[in-house]
Amino acid sequence: MIGKVSIGKSFGGVVRYVMEKEDAEVLDQSGVRTENAVVATQDFNAIRAQKQEIKNAVWHTSISFAQDDDLTSEEMTKIARDYLKETGLHDNQYLIVRHHDTKHEHIHIVSNRVGYDGHVVSDKWSKNRTAHTCDSLEEKYGLTVAKLQGRSKVVSEDKVLVKRQLKEELKTAIEASLQNGASNFKTLKAQLQERGINLELQIQSTGRVNGISFKKDGVAIKGSAIDRSYSYRGLASKLGQNKEISQSH
Repeated sequence: MIGKVSIGKSFGGVVRYVMEKEDAEVLDQSGVRTENAVVATQDFNAIRAQKQEIKNAVWHTSISFAQDDDLTSEEMTKIARDYLKETGLHDNQYLIVRHHDTKHEHIHIVSNRVGYDGHVVSDKWSKNRTAHTCDSLEEKYGLTVAKLQGRSKVVSEDKVLVKRQLKEELKTAIEASLQNGASNFKTLKAQLQERGINLELQIQSTGRVNGISFKKDGVAIKGSAIDRSYSYRGLASKLGQNKEISQSH
């Protein structure tokens, strides 16, 4: 996951770019109409007019994902919302758009530094804040590790190889636990911990489980990235089947 941020003056240019790209997919918005780039720009400019002395009101972030991550639009939206929250832009106008024009799936987040109430989000250390936020989101969602440092991005091939090897190790460990009769997440977690693997459920404030990830030696991988059947729902189904079998004996 690589995040790149730029602070600019004109909403028109960046909004046209993100919305008018072929196959552009609007994922989410706040306070912005999405019928076309013209009305979206008008909405951004209407709020920025409160602070005409702020010349650079545009906060534009692009976030690219590794091919191995294979994220859905819903998952990308959650990541984008978390990014906005971590950078203090979640209560401002924003537009989240997914592009499909490169081999690496990516999203664009356009946000207004000027809030609905006229409060201005600082752009100080925006690149460092973005890099730090991307690092934490990689861990939270079990994404492939990458770092953005200034203009250069460093993607560790060794880490990618380690992650591929870890996927196989995790798959073997989970399958062994299921074969040993694990019938709930508590038992599965305990058995995996014996192998040095930590299981984490991603739980919303409402109590609803969003997903599941596994971590070993500082490397985290979401369940569905290991195998589709190891998503939270997939594992819940497998554990439920084991429970039914144990109860029938």
